[in-house]
Amino acid sequence: MSAPSRMSRLLIPVLVVLIAVIGWRAWQGATIERPGPNLPVVAMTPWGQRIVPTVDTLAEIAIWNSLKPGQPWNSGLAAGKEVRQKYAAGKIKVSRTPWAIADRVWAIGPWNTEQNIYLIDTGQGLILFDPSLDLYQPEVEAQIRGLGFQPEQVKWVVLSHCHIDHGQSCRTWQKRGAKVILGAADAPELEQCSDVVAAWFVPEAKNRCTPCGADIKVAGGEVLQFGDLKLHVIDSSGHTPGSTSFAFQRSGKWHLLSGDVVLHNGRHAWMGGNKADWGLYLAALGRLARFSVDGMPVRFDLLLPGHGAIELDQGQRSVELTERAVRSLVARRMAGEKVERLYAYPWLWENPN
Repeated sequence: MSAPSRMSRLLIPVLVVLIAVIGWRAWQGATIERPGPNLPVVAMTPWGQRIVPTVDTLAEIAIWNSLKPGQPWNSGLAAGKEVRQKYAAGKIKVSRTPWAIADRVWAIGPWNTEQNIYLIDTGQGLILFDPSLDLYQPEVEAQIRGLGFQPEQVKWVVLSHCHIDHGQSCRTWQKRGAKVILGAADAPELEQCSDVVAAWFVPEAKNRCTPCGADIKVAGGEVLQFGDLKLHVIDSSGHTPGSTSFAFQRSGKWHLLSGDVVLHNGRHAWMGGNKADWGLYLAALGRLARFSVDGMPVRFDLLLPGHGAIELDQGQRSVELTERAVRSLVARRMAGEKVERLYAYPWLWENPN
């Protein structure tokens, strides 16, 4: 037998062992590595604001960009229709959850709705903000695991308000040991599953509300400490009696968890629910627009709303724009007009100042 042949026979077992070790390590890595969050799809608005949009927002931006000054909004509807057609054909993508908003702050939940759910790591437990419908919880739990956590690490469930599309699942998390935090004026509504909860309003809720008592009731002005997170409580009543916004800082930037009170580009809350109050709502928007900490005015950088596009900068703009839109709407109602809603992009196009 030649020297090369003897060498080949000696190398074969070594190679087999080496391949087996490499394969085992690769398999082991595949079983213990958890997928990270997706990269968000970021769009730029006509005014230079970075947002993570829904397809509806992309359509509105396309309409805006297609118009010339002085043209009515309806003149650009074809551009919006084209965006929706491209989306339906798979030619336009929007963000899939989970994705990282900021340091240890994630958007989670169903990616193909405009329902926003947030997860925050405080270093001493997780905050789940507005966990939404029972229907979505298997996906929420899977995404929490995918981020390297366990659902049992959710220590606090914070609700912006008691409406069914935000808090139907809170009792499920409470049973697991999480403390439920809710505006004091909304607490009895959720505990009694009153009409204010609007269980009928979202078909996916199947007209079902599970009573859930709040472990911590807030009214505005409190500062809650969770691990390394300081959460400022802002009374935002009007959409519901106890609607509440929450502000916090991460990496030197102010984030506003606004629920339905402030949405992207001045889109305002639905006010058709029981006990909705336009006057209280307008006052709440004023508090948000002029929010301060220790006497220092705060300008919100990121807007994390309950629905629709998430704003990665210029969040203060939407706070102030929503106040302006609602003030205009309230004035029209007081003048006798039967108007219930202003649509943000068309309204701003026609009322730029």
